[in-house]
Amino acid sequence: MKRFAHLATPWWLGGVTLAAAGVIVARVVAPALGATAQPVAQIAGELLALCGLAVISIGVSRRVHRGPAP
Repeated sequence: MKRFAHLATPWWLGGVTLAAAGVIVARVVAPALGATAQPVAQIAGELLALCGLAVISIGVSRRVHRGPAP
């Protein structure tokens, strides 16, 4: 289980949460909305998902620059 200990960092948890929320908004909520609100919700969800992936990449970058754990 120690192999996946780095996945429990705040960066991973926050990034996965943001990405999942974005996918839910874009793929579940947006189709249920009206014709004018649907594209806005879909774009907002996709941007939220991309922000989640960016948060994960920032966390990975910080971990790589910090070096191996002792």
